[in-house]
Amino acid sequence: MKVRAHFATVAALATVLHGASAEALTMGKPVHAIALYGEPKYGANFDHFDYVNTNAPKGGTFIKTNESFLTFDTLNPYTLKGAAVHGLELLLFDTLMAPGQDEPATAYVLIAQTAEIAPDNSWVQFVIRPEARFTDGSAITADDVVFSYETMIAKAFPRYRIMYADVDKAEAVKPDTVRFTFKVKSNRKLSLQIAAYLPILSKAYWKDRDFTATTLDVPVTTGPYLIESFEPGKFIVYHRWDNYWGKDLPVNRGLWNFERVRFEYFRDDDVEFEAFKTGVYDFKREVSSRRWATAYTFPAVTDGRVKLLPLQDIQPVSTQPISFNLRRPLFQDRRVRQALNYAFDFESLNNNIFYKQYERSRSYWQGSPLEAKGLPSAAELKLLEPFRDKVPAEVFTAEFMEPTTPGVGDARDNLTKAQGLLKEAGWEVRDGKLTNVKTGAIFAFEILNNQQTMERVYLPYTQNLKRLGIDATVRLVDTAQFINRVNDFDFDATLVVMPHNDLTPGAEQAEIWGSDTADAKASNNLSGVKDPVVDALLKAMIGAETYDDLAAATHALDRVLTWNFYQLLTYTSPIERYAYWSKLKMPEVTPALGIGGMGEFSGGMGESAIALWWMDPTAGQSASAATPQSAPGSGHRDLIIALCVAGGLAVVLYLVRRRRPPELN
Repeated sequence: MKVRAHFATVAALATVLHGASAEALTMGKPVHAIALYGEPKYGANFDHFDYVNTNAPKGGTFIKTNESFLTFDTLNPYTLKGAAVHGLELLLFDTLMAPGQDEPATAYVLIAQTAEIAPDNSWVQFVIRPEARFTDGSAITADDVVFSYETMIAKAFPRYRIMYADVDKAEAVKPDTVRFTFKVKSNRKLSLQIAAYLPILSKAYWKDRDFTATTLDVPVTTGPYLIESFEPGKFIVYHRWDNYWGKDLPVNRGLWNFERVRFEYFRDDDVEFEAFKTGVYDFKREVSSRRWATAYTFPAVTDGRVKLLPLQDIQPVSTQPISFNLRRPLFQDRRVRQALNYAFDFESLNNNIFYKQYERSRSYWQGSPLEAKGLPSAAELKLLEPFRDKVPAEVFTAEFMEPTTPGVGDARDNLTKAQGLLKEAGWEVRDGKLTNVKTGAIFAFEILNNQQTMERVYLPYTQNLKRLGIDATVRLVDTAQFINRVNDFDFDATLVVMPHNDLTPGAEQAEIWGSDTADAKASNNLSGVKDPVVDALLKAMIGAETYDDLAAATHALDRVLTWNFYQLLTYTSPIERYAYWSKLKMPEVTPALGIGGMGEFSGGMGESAIALWWMDPTAGQSASAATPQSAPGSGHRDLIIALCVAGGLAVVLYLVRRRRPPELN
């Protein structure tokens, strides 16, 4: 089985970006595109992206599952309350500019007709297209954009407040022109983040509504699809908006080919897979190495009706660490965290339950030019030297490498090293319990979990910890409790997939690692990192003027994060695994950023397939598309559920909404 080739590779990307300066941006005049480093690939008169099929037929229903095993109770995807329905951000909300899928950190005009960046990078200005419309027919204005910005930083997820922290003000300078003025001139990515990641809301619709509340009212939106029908916990159907104002723009030509997009909701992973085998839905991202290695032998695979698609893109691979909560005194000593890392026997897991499909995570930008390798370069040393006495000595002397084991369940050597580190930190085994020699406290902690499947990963780990005298337990909770506890940082340790897959990291990283977000509820700084060195490197990253500067800052940050063991990096897959029914067709060229999502801030769940693919007009639609006003495939699903319940299968619930599912065993 071969991974499909991309027209761009990591090496090609590095060649293009090496030495590229942010000053290459066309500043001081209206432009059709913003490229953070270098020039945009497509000129002002481009007709379509290279990775689309402009002759793709329109029609059919793309059926997918929610993949996160949750119900939903809100049609607003941007607030903390409730569980948002799948597909809203992709299908219903446009932005000022659209990110390309075959080049990093580049966006092309969408709602905006032009973009203009001040020569000194002190502001960015957008002129709104006169034809741009909300779904109620009203024109999109500069006031709507200002309202969107002010609403998102005040009432949406913390990431928006952090991402736009360097914006001083947004103002409508004309009815069709909006300007964002910046507090600093050094944040080179800020214009792009405003252009490509600020959803545009209708001021008329939202001004008298509570944006923070859950709602099942269908909102006024801007994107290519409308909500047709839904039933919370079962399904939602989107219908292509025939009067979509932007359907003929170059950024949309060849996209949005399906007449309908439907998401089925399942609460059981095995039930979901059985439904895929029977054709209840069309497209699956496989997160189980066991299933990928052993279960794709059913008749539809062997006779070619179901296709397997392992893909590799140019972005950093996903990171799914066990986050230690540094707000707890127990985890504040680096030696303790390093000892806990020594107890994780990846090789045995990979041999015994992962079918050797994973590799150990060793970097937060693994598999990309931003991964720290070897010893620090001169550019990295320039950033790190002022903090030599504030970071682990290994940052300067050694490449970060994870400890290894023979892979046969014997981690004796690593546990001996862990025991030595714990002793240095003031912990000794007394009466079989690891005990603090000063306070007499017993070393005990709990791993918060909401997936029964993951216990096969946690059990060998906790057994190794018990050999060290550590009383480590796993607490399985339901999804609602898990969400609340993670958002409130009410855990000792937990595993959540982290959003690091960005080739041009910037201010969004401050939400993950910055001191200012350590105590901000529902932020992505799950470990509660408060490190002035990290803050300084984040500042250097955000202010990087060339890609080489950005790479140096990211490499340095990667070293400081990994050598401090703020999180236990577990494992990752070098490929994304997809399966789909052959009635779905795809373009000949797979975009370099993959099919995980639209743009670099993607969820890795295959959303781009919804935008790029199409239905074979000669193929019959699946049974689940035949009854759009009722729960689709209900006969199939009810039968499958009944059989699985009879077999005693456990319900597997998943994690924090809007985060991608972890790779399961």
